[in-house]
Amino acid sequence: MAQREDADGDRRWSIDRMTLGVWLLGLLAALAVLWGLGAASPVLIPLAGAFFVAVAVAPVGRWVRDRVPPRLALLGPLAAMLTVLLVLAVFAGGLWFVGQRVAGEVPRHAEELQRLWGQANGWIDGLRERFLGDSGSNGDGGGGAEALSGLAASVLTAAREAVSTLVIVLFLALLMLVEAPVWREKIVKTLGPERCATTVTAVTAIAQQFRRFLLVSTTLGLITGALYIGWLSLFGIDFLFLWGFLAFLLNYIPVIGSVGAATLPVLMALAQGGSTNALMVAGGLLVIEQVMGNFIGPRLEGKQLAISPLVIVSSLLLWSWLWGAAGTVLAVPMTVLIAIALSHIDALRPFAFVLSDKSDRRRFEARTRPE
Repeated sequence: MAQREDADGDRRWSIDRMTLGVWLLGLLAALAVLWGLGAASPVLIPLAGAFFVAVAVAPVGRWVRDRVPPRLALLGPLAAMLTVLLVLAVFAGGLWFVGQRVAGEVPRHAEELQRLWGQANGWIDGLRERFLGDSGSNGDGGGGAEALSGLAASVLTAAREAVSTLVIVLFLALLMLVEAPVWREKIVKTLGPERCATTVTAVTAIAQQFRRFLLVSTTLGLITGALYIGWLSLFGIDFLFLWGFLAFLLNYIPVIGSVGAATLPVLMALAQGGSTNALMVAGGLLVIEQVMGNFIGPRLEGKQLAISPLVIVSSLLLWSWLWGAAGTVLAVPMTVLIAIALSHIDALRPFAFVLSDKSDRRRFEARTRPE
């Protein structure tokens, strides 16, 4: 009897060691993947951006290609890329319009902005002196100009890098659109139609849900931006179009984006009308974000997979650490794409449930099961 108990104990100890070894191997594999993602960022960032662009406009190219003769099939990818260029042109036009309006209003607020800058510097210097024993700035008054000059140089450098990366992304997206039918045929002929049917169906469903995510985010951003402009106009807040445009852009970054979109106009309201004005503006913007996030958003999403806010914030930290500023832009699309892909693979659906904001497993299964 004692020998049998010893044998059972040895077997349990062996199983525990095996489980621990599996977890350690999984942890090492995850660290290796993270290291690889960071090391290969110059290659992966343009590829990821091109993939999202190609997936977003693929229906346009397919619609055109199905309506032209086979010898003119190249018109499909060209039409899709023309759609991307039109969107970029509208975006650039919006930036130019907002920039013109802001440039015209800045001289009226130059003195107030300088005063706020001085107060912020004084507050920071006070904290430094209190906690670090540092005397702070030397009071020469040139810190503001130097900081603004450095900021302008940084913005120009970042803009130049962004434009060069955008050109590469658009070129790669065009190649992906052109060669997509060829690669699909290669995969089918290599693996066979039966083995490929399930994979092709899942990939198609993933692409459809991802495009739905982009459409919903764009619609919510437009509505949110319009509501921001309407509410802020009641209080006479300057730079209305700037705040509305920022609300539209930052809507693509859930949780953190809404905080950033609301903070800047509240600070402007504080500068223009004092604390009471700022509190009223902040209350209205909070109501707008709650209505959009808890009522309008879920109704527009339909069967769209919703991601937990904690997962979104964690993904922003992770991807920004791996890929810098580009990772911040790609974090939410990457996380949504991964979650949608997991939800279409039966063996990995529990991981998609963990990433979602649902607490009811049955409801999650009903909302995300592939059609």
